[in-house]
Formats: sequence, structure tokens, C-alpha cells
Amino acid sequence: MRDKDKPFVMYRRGSANFTIVPRGAAGWCQFAVWMALLGALVVWFADHVGVNSDGAEFFYGIVLFGIGVFVWMVVGLWWMIARAEIVEVAELMRDRQRERRKQRREQ
Repeated sequence: MRDKDKPFVMYRRGSANFTIVPRGAAGWCQFAVWMALLGALVVWFADHVGVNSDGAEFFYGIVLFGIGVFVWMVVGLWWMIARAEIVEVAELMRDRQRERRKQRREQ
């Protein structure tokens, strides 16, 4: 898959400092599906809390919900990063500065 066809763009500022942005209809559709999965998990948890408001079942529901959200987050990041065009912000800024200097010299 070419970079221009990828549904996400990841702007990387460092090893753990990045922003992922959906691009085009495909990116927004995949993002919406991913958020719907979180919505299903939240609806399940709300229903579980309504039925089991105390005791061991309530605790197990909280643990399962926490594990589910963690897995949802890790797999979502993995999915989006694997399908993202990666833009190094430092390189982008350096290239823009070079272009500005070049334009100033030409004037």
C-alpha cells in the first residue's frame, strides 16, 4: 500500500510522542467502527453494573471492563500505526525551513 493510499497519518515527534489522524473516508470509517467497538463494551459494562451493583460480580465486571479497554486501546494503536503514513515532524519542519530560506534567497 502506497503512503498516499493509507487511511491514517501519524505525526511522530518522538518515540512515545505521536498523533494519529484519520485521512479520507476510509480512515474515518475505520475510526468509527473502532469507536463503535468501545461503545459496545461500555454498553455491556453499564448493563452489567445495573444487574450486579455490588459483590464479587461487580468487581469481576470492573476487571473485565478494564482489561477490555486496555486491549481495545493497544490493538487500536497497533491497527492504526500499521496502516498509517508516518511523518517525522522534525524532518518536516527542517524541510519547510529550507524551503523558506530558498525562497528568501530567490527574492
